[in-house]
Amino acid sequence: MLKFNKLALAALLLMLAAAGGCIFSPTDVPPCTDCNPAPTIQFPDSEDKLMANFQYIYETMDYQEFRKMLDPNYITVLQQSTQTDFPDVGETLDLEEELRIHDRMFSKQDVTDPLGNLIAGVQTIQFQTFQRVGVWATSPANDTIPNARYALYSVQFLFDRGQENSTLKVTGNIKFYVTSRDSIVNGTPKPYFRMVGQVDLTEDQ
Repeated sequence: MLKFNKLALAALLLMLAAAGGCIFSPTDVPPCTDCNPAPTIQFPDSEDKLMANFQYIYETMDYQEFRKMLDPNYITVLQQSTQTDFPDVGETLDLEEELRIHDRMFSKQDVTDPLGNLIAGVQTIQFQTFQRVGVWATSPANDTIPNARYALYSVQFLFDRGQENSTLKVTGNIKFYVTSRDSIVNGTPKPYFRMVGQVDLTEDQ
């Protein structure tokens, strides 16, 4: 799960537990039909393709593809500050908790917090920065998420909740962990990568 500011994180955890185009001269050049194809889901046979899918899934708020992307053993490791502020949440979020959170977040619907206050639903998600820092490596056996491929990403995400509500910003770093299994595509063996975890290293807002 991506960490919002303190208020937004409390709301999520406790209540959930510019189009491109082709420029041409109409007098002498016909419009191209695929000069800037829209992003879409790729077969995730590499770590980087999986992460491109991750961005696409968040920006389109596609819950069904989000489900497919996560490994059954998925966990999110929360920051110590989050654990301190919300001790009932625990140190991690498992697959079931993440699916419940994202099902509601991607629905764009308003929800209420435990005190009955209305919390505006997220309407759009924009990735302003999503840059891998360094290379993919394999986590050691004593890692929180062992024997997986991992990389650190520098991120800045905007969660827009509509014109009358504040936009939530996530800035900092997230360590992403991925794993793969063997698959066959058109008779060719290929790895199939899924996300198995995140470690939240973003800035407290």
